[in-house]
Amino acid sequence: MRQLAFVILAATTLLVPPSVADAQRATLERITHHDTLANGLEVIVVENHSVPLATVEVVVRAGAMIQQEEDQGVPHLFEHMLFTGYRGAGDRDFRQTTSELHAAYNGTTSDETVAYYMILPSSNVGGAVDLIADLVRQPRFVKDELNRERFIVLGEYQRNLSEPAFSLHRAVDMLLWGDAYVRKNPIGEEMAVLAVTPEHLEEIFRRYYVPNNSALVVTGDVNAPAVLQMAHHAFDGWRRREDPFVRHPVTPMTPLAASRAVVVMGDVSNVTLEIAWQGPSVRKQPGASYDADVLADLLNDDRSGFQHRLVDSGIFQSMQVGYRTLANTGPITFHGVTTIERLSGALTVFAMELRTMSDSDYFKAADLEIAKKRRAVATVLSLEQGPGLAQAVGDFWSVAGLDYHLGYVDNLSARSLGDVRRFVADYLTKPFVIGGLTSVKNAPEAKRLLASYLDFVTQQ
Repeated sequence: MRQLAFVILAATTLLVPPSVADAQRATLERITHHDTLANGLEVIVVENHSVPLATVEVVVRAGAMIQQEEDQGVPHLFEHMLFTGYRGAGDRDFRQTTSELHAAYNGTTSDETVAYYMILPSSNVGGAVDLIADLVRQPRFVKDELNRERFIVLGEYQRNLSEPAFSLHRAVDMLLWGDAYVRKNPIGEEMAVLAVTPEHLEEIFRRYYVPNNSALVVTGDVNAPAVLQMAHHAFDGWRRREDPFVRHPVTPMTPLAASRAVVVMGDVSNVTLEIAWQGPSVRKQPGASYDADVLADLLNDDRSGFQHRLVDSGIFQSMQVGYRTLANTGPITFHGVTTIERLSGALTVFAMELRTMSDSDYFKAADLEIAKKRRAVATVLSLEQGPGLAQAVGDFWSVAGLDYHLGYVDNLSARSLGDVRRFVADYLTKPFVIGGLTSVKNAPEAKRLLASYLDFVTQQ
């Protein structure tokens, strides 16, 4: 039987000077306690007694990755419907019930995760655990309520589309993932949201909302043994069922066959570039996922040569690098802002940076040591983030497992410059998508320059 991991992280004792920057996991494990619940639900508790607040969150492995062509956005609508359909004692809705606990609440749906959370005074955590257990265990999908809620979700969809930056990201993603884009599209599509039925929502609930596909995350001013008792009381009756991904595995992402370019027009004055590659899967290539994050740390440092040559020089107004840690292939993204007048030079300089990034002298050993120390400090500060911490722990749990979270900083610190150079050679030489967001007036010139950039890069 799969065991549940019950974790206590006492943030108030986690003081990490630079001299122990390479021993984060050891520190965490000294203050970590594991227990089990028979039904497979994982419970993660992060203690921080500095402020009398707590966050209670349930995380489910679901999200866009479970979608088919015809139901894009339905997991997002499902998240809304859990809150809308809830009825407590005296027929009180979720908002009324949370107000009695003096709680704020929300939900999120992403590529591989759906989360429901509450932020409240720590003295009311017991009530929050009971309430959120009822929320995810006893859904109610009423047709009239569904008809009202689908238009709220469509409103979110329209607001996103009205943002030029979102339109750029969406256009790049559609080219990057091709037919697999349906599994990378949490916001969804209008027709799918309009067509969904209560029966379809019931099917999602029966298949994915099972304790052995979920976790309870509690952070803040709480007592971990007491939270364990609350979890037993609220969740022991939730029946374990088959792993939903045994019969319904997520289809692997199709590799991008050739580099592509796209220009999106909007009411903007500058040119925003988004360049994206298909990166590693954290479950299949965990080492490469660490390399990706170390690369981002090195390049995003304001004092790095990369920032000096691209931003301090004035060629770009800003340039940021990121990797999204996902089980089903995470993207590596460069995001920069320049002007139409400087676009040609910006693309040329960026191409040269990519060509030399795997050279032995591109990064220095001192750069890596600085990144390690900054990361150690950021890790300690993250334990003070309240709901942000709960969501970070829940996201890592969902895509990679709790062990990945516990060892994350140490594993990043163990990466070498050779690892980073190999990552660049392995991933940033693959086909990519480059997108540009610009005005209607500047779109023809942007299209010409992006096409020239593709020709230049692919002929190297």
